[in-house]
Amino acid sequence: MNKKVFFSLIVGFLVVLTSCKKAVEGYNNDPNNPLDADAITMLTGIEVGNMEIQEGELARIAGMWSGYFTGEQFQYQSFYQYLIIARNFDDSWQRIFAGTLKNERMMKRKAYGVNNRRLVGLAQAIEANVIGTATALWGDIPFKQASNDSFPNPQYDPQASVYAAVQSLLDSAIQNFASTAFIDFAAQDIYFGGNMTKWTQAAYTLKARYYMHTRQYAQALAAAQNGINTAANNWVAPHSSAGTGTYNLYYQFMAQVRPGFMDANGAYAVALLNAANARYRGNAKTIEKSRYNYLYSTATNPNYTANGFFYQTVAFPIASYAENLLILAEAEARTSGFTAGLTRLNTYRAYLATGGYIGSSYLTAGSYKYDPYVAADFASGGIENPTASAIAQDRALLREIMEERYLTFTGQIEGFNDLRRVFKEPDIRVPVTANTGSQFPQRFLYAQVEVDLNKSTPNPIPSLFTPTAVNN
Repeated sequence: MNKKVFFSLIVGFLVVLTSCKKAVEGYNNDPNNPLDADAITMLTGIEVGNMEIQEGELARIAGMWSGYFTGEQFQYQSFYQYLIIARNFDDSWQRIFAGTLKNERMMKRKAYGVNNRRLVGLAQAIEANVIGTATALWGDIPFKQASNDSFPNPQYDPQASVYAAVQSLLDSAIQNFASTAFIDFAAQDIYFGGNMTKWTQAAYTLKARYYMHTRQYAQALAAAQNGINTAANNWVAPHSSAGTGTYNLYYQFMAQVRPGFMDANGAYAVALLNAANARYRGNAKTIEKSRYNYLYSTATNPNYTANGFFYQTVAFPIASYAENLLILAEAEARTSGFTAGLTRLNTYRAYLATGGYIGSSYLTAGSYKYDPYVAADFASGGIENPTASAIAQDRALLREIMEERYLTFTGQIEGFNDLRRVFKEPDIRVPVTANTGSQFPQRFLYAQVEVDLNKSTPNPIPSLFTPTAVNN
């Protein structure tokens, strides 16, 4: 199968697979609309479904609530102001549970049936990514009984147990990636082309990510040491100019489908990167002009033009070398102390100093600088710990790491996850304020379709401002 598949075709494929059996089953079968497919054939559609979850509506809403974007028109202005209702999450909830997860588990069963263990591993890694994202955003969710017609009212699993299950899925995936029992699926794997080294590293980075969510920093550090070790092994959603269905999803939304609905006017991330703003984070060792231009075309707009981060052909990160380096930095600082954490942060800065993830066309001379920090920079009065707001040296380091993570996750759901994870650590959290009122969103609302149809939905239903269990 051509890797440059159209999203519209894949979505249609998923709808066919998840639709109910028709009363005329067995009659008038259309060979152009298959009711079933083998595991390998299902793979590309499932990968595209996961891309939509990580890069689509959920990421945009999380981004507006994290200071990356501003909602300007119609429903996006309301979303930005937290005027959002359960019905607004119906499509995303169904895409996760009735679409991607259900099909992924079907693919996994079929792969087991033909002893394609490596494909089983892919299914497990994708399931971990989907469910890890869902439990981060909603807290308790259906997991064990989810996407199973035998359970019309699937029970909700506690968030902590879902995270534990995600770790088990990833452990099994890593074992399966090492198996010699497989049927080649390189052509259908639009992420890594069947490269098991890259899949294994991605799985370890996911393990580290979800250990960070649960504040198991020692475990996160151990996992990240086996994670993505070069930008060439980044797990990304591929995009191209082959047609509308292959474009970057942010580009589709901002440039084609809903222009003007969302921009970056007044966004906190813009202020940190823009040298003309009083909040600019640059200093004698840091120049952010290239990254600013790559992420934001102006002080009011995300850059979806000229090969900017949101441009039509630019791949979107699902798990990256950059994230893995910053997991190492934070986890090391929290578990091993200041010196170890500073060494890890400087490793990341050395990566940025070579251009890092910034698009090459934006790396002009004098527009970026990331010199290594020294201990004195974080001491009281240092360039990263000014006297007026001085905190302990080790906390100043963590504050810088959190700010770096925040900017690196621009447009990604992990930025929202970070803000909530360290919400009760005001000395180091990025001080993104509420868009309106005084409360910061702590979760997404359970979808109305779930509330209406699943009798197991938690009662009372938590509000937008109720922390999930791991952040309570």
